[in-house]
Amino acid sequence: MDKELSSAPVDAPRSASVSPAPSVTESTSSKVKKRNSLTTTPASLQTSLQQIHASLATTFPQNAPLPAFTQLIHTYLTSSTKAIQANIQQSTNASSTDSSSSNLPQIIANNMTNQIRTIASKILSETPPHVHLNTKDSAPQLHIDPDTKLTVRGGMRGYRMVRANQGVDSGNWYYEVEILEPPSVQEIVDSLPSNVRLGDGVREGLRKGLEQELARAKENEDGSSMDGLNDPVKKKRKVNPPGVEQYSVGGHVRIGWSMRTGELQAPVGYDRWSYGIRDISGSRIHNSKREDKWGGVGFAPGDVIGLAVCLVEKDDGLDGSSHNYDSDNVSKKSQSTVQSNHIRFFKNGQPMGHFVVSRGTKTGGEAFDDIQSGTYYPAVSSYMGGTVRCNFGPYFIYPPKGLPTGLKLNPICEMAPKPLEPGEVLDLFKKEKCILKKVDEDVTNAIHESVFLEAKMRFDKFQEHLKEHIHVVRKGREDRSMATNDLPEEEVENKHEEMETDAVEHTETQENPVKETMSNPVEA
Repeated sequence: MDKELSSAPVDAPRSASVSPAPSVTESTSSKVKKRNSLTTTPASLQTSLQQIHASLATTFPQNAPLPAFTQLIHTYLTSSTKAIQANIQQSTNASSTDSSSSNLPQIIANNMTNQIRTIASKILSETPPHVHLNTKDSAPQLHIDPDTKLTVRGGMRGYRMVRANQGVDSGNWYYEVEILEPPSVQEIVDSLPSNVRLGDGVREGLRKGLEQELARAKENEDGSSMDGLNDPVKKKRKVNPPGVEQYSVGGHVRIGWSMRTGELQAPVGYDRWSYGIRDISGSRIHNSKREDKWGGVGFAPGDVIGLAVCLVEKDDGLDGSSHNYDSDNVSKKSQSTVQSNHIRFFKNGQPMGHFVVSRGTKTGGEAFDDIQSGTYYPAVSSYMGGTVRCNFGPYFIYPPKGLPTGLKLNPICEMAPKPLEPGEVLDLFKKEKCILKKVDEDVTNAIHESVFLEAKMRFDKFQEHLKEHIHVVRKGREDRSMATNDLPEEEVENKHEEMETDAVEHTETQENPVKETMSNPVEA
């Protein structure tokens, strides 16, 4: 789809002239002087802001969210000029704030884009535009990577749980979890509180684990004089299989699916609101009832566990759902139907459970069948430093295989709408026609620039995530000697470069209005 971004302002001068541009000093002083003599009436601006606020809450497309812009418009409508000025001084650098702004039109024209940049940066840091582990729906004892919000490490005292920010109530959905290296026994011991009370079994396990680590360290030192000369590449630390002392005292995880009402201060599968699988023996757990002989397989660091939930489709596909998407996302949602609500688990791409093949039709493999209807969220629980990295798609290290006949799974990342390009978002905003003609051009331009800026920040954040996601999946496959030919090579990076090029071209177009605005189409 071809899309022009040349009409979207990006740090462009707010007024253009065909005559030769004046000096920087003259241009800046005249611009400030003009802004300080804005004639926008309070009534026309107030009406425009109210129309914008109403549009964002009702008719504006939900696949083009502008939370920072919405928050700022609400502030303009409900706060006094002095309060807004004080907020600007606190939230932005004094050097970037125009202290000469004495009324709301001047504040918007001089400072709105800086405010948007500050607010949007905070929002995107706390709530990235992709499916992620929800820090607001997590036990506080867990340590979630603040950058990606995809990696979680457990505390040292009991199981604790975190859920993802997106849930599903119908359709067939999938995500995978890579089990990472647990902390060493020495790290576990060092992190335990001085007054901790441990059982005799745990104490004995820690003691034997420390002895084993010291023995391995000594072996490495003895062999380093020869191995270091012949092979300078550092060897990967061996991890004991499940059941031995080191793994029995730390690094445990239980993963699966949980409703919002599942207890966070407990493992997945603790209550009737969650269903999980544990690393030891691959036991399935629900409502604190464990079953070992259902066809599950134990797993350890280096393994990748897949988790699928299949929920009977609703009649209209959207009733009861808190998500509203465009037709493309809806069509992806209903690729295949199931007869009952159930959950499946996979290890390194291969399905767990028992299957039956009759007359060429494969059935079975459910870990939990006939589960209650509701909204289910990806859930991870960890104990004593157990660490995992979640992958919500669209690409997987181990795509699921061995599915029953006719079953198709969708990556749960599709539940988070992909950000539209900033030019598209600005065009949608302009079509709402919320700003009255009586509003000064500088104020209108500042509002348009703010919309474009937040949309671009959101778009770029998603592109960065997608690029890192592909890199992690590629490395995971290469480490396991698996094919990577289905992964895009430089598609994301090239897309980002197109955006940067288009922004430069747009700025040049704004500076030279004689240039045709339709001369630089950009492929979406």
